[in-house]
Amino acid sequence: MTATAVTTAEPQLAWRSMIRDGAVVVGLITAAVFIVAALLVPNFATAANVRALLLSVALTGIAAVGLSLITIIGRIFALSIASMIALSTIVFAHALTWGPWVALLLTMAVGALLGSSQGYVVGFLKADPIITTIAFSAIVLGVGQQWTQGRTIVGQGGTGLLNANVFNVPFQVLVFVAVTVLVWTWHRRGVTGRRITLIGLNERAAVISGVNPAPYVLTSFVVFGALVGLAGALLAAQSGQGNVLLGGTFGFDVIIAVVVGGVAVTGGRGSPLGAAIGGLFVGLLGNVLALVGLAYETQLMVKGALVLVAVVLIGISDRLGSGRK
Repeated sequence: MTATAVTTAEPQLAWRSMIRDGAVVVGLITAAVFIVAALLVPNFATAANVRALLLSVALTGIAAVGLSLITIIGRIFALSIASMIALSTIVFAHALTWGPWVALLLTMAVGALLGSSQGYVVGFLKADPIITTIAFSAIVLGVGQQWTQGRTIVGQGGTGLLNANVFNVPFQVLVFVAVTVLVWTWHRRGVTGRRITLIGLNERAAVISGVNPAPYVLTSFVVFGALVGLAGALLAAQSGQGNVLLGGTFGFDVIIAVVVGGVAVTGGRGSPLGAAIGGLFVGLLGNVLALVGLAYETQLMVKGALVLVAVVLIGISDRLGSGRK
């Protein structure tokens, strides 16, 4: 191969690699939707709306970053997200009397414990992840209902920095960015993160090479649980309360964020960064539909249609990137 041929091939390979990355595709779609909304949708570009948008995106994105690890390792989804977030708001509201940071750490610890329980059953006992997480969802929701007796728990104490701005940026948004960077870097560069991808891509090959999937499945669920606990704590800090109804829509939105973000449900492809960008897309889409004033039923149809378009574009980019027709 001549030097000219090599020089020509390199940009083509770089282009294929870029369009194959679901995060890039969804990022471009999100940017396009944002620009159109800023130009055409009344009240979209106001400071109050942008702040509300960023806060909603932060919570969905944090949970999506955690869930992406479970999907990448080939365990599809955890359907216990909504109930775990609801219980996390209750834990945080109860613990707020000890201070916001103690409440935050305790809530994340509870989330990690719930995640580890599910991860042990799925990873070491080889149970089906969907059935397992549905069962845990019922248990967690029942615990929350029994704990509160259906009442709303109002936090006693200030939330401090958790609900404040830092240089005019909501602190929760900064947390979202930090979580995304840390988990993405760990997944991309760390040995554990690379093995999570290997297991999702070809579990049999991973086992043959001496990698036991169970501890990595457990690790994925622990990180997922801690981040869901974090999202629930920040939600409680926003609302100043906790109850079993908070976070009811999170499960659907977080799963959409992961799928739209280019994480393959079959495992082995995608990244936490893609899931975070997917969370941005889902939050932006919901915000625009609400501002337009569409009926709830119409919002569901439009949201489903646009998500389907995004997924189809990701599939096309995957085929183009791999050279298939």
